[in-house]
Amino acid sequence: MYAAFRRILGTAAAGLVLLSSAACGTRKADTVHAMGTSVTVGDLSYTIYNTEWRDELQTDMGPRKPQHRFLLVTASVTNNGPEDLTAPLLAVIDKDGRETLELDKGEGVAQWMGLLRRVRSTQTDTGVLLFDVPPGDYKLRVSSGGDVDHEQTALIHLPYRVEAPESRPVVEPQMPPAQ
Repeated sequence: MYAAFRRILGTAAAGLVLLSSAACGTRKADTVHAMGTSVTVGDLSYTIYNTEWRDELQTDMGPRKPQHRFLLVTASVTNNGPEDLTAPLLAVIDKDGRETLELDKGEGVAQWMGLLRRVRSTQTDTGVLLFDVPPGDYKLRVSSGGDVDHEQTALIHLPYRVEAPESRPVVEPQMPPAQ
């Protein structure tokens, strides 16, 4: 009786392993590309030109503060296909695999790409993507858009660079006037 129980338990465990591996999906690992190279997924090609970190953004209503820090990503999207396409919203992935979608409001960002990105056939749109994330290295997941079954994706490495502080004039301390 004990041997029969062990066989049943072993069969159930093997079934769970098969189910869990099937539930993990069939998505293959995306290739990681260097920033500055053109990356094609489906009919869309993405090129990332620059990243910039900001502590705040200036808006008509005053400074806009992030929860963490603002990451501005200057990018271009080219439609290589025969029909107009809508480029999807993108996400960055941190070193622990957590994904963060783009912000849906671009106040304070010159040339923000916006939410609806209709790219005409054989045309290129250039602008800035906006994220609110802690400082660090990220990978930008770019996508062909469309339905999930046929979506193609790739990753572009966004290295964390510490910018040198702006050169500021040296201010001499002022002594209080003698009394």
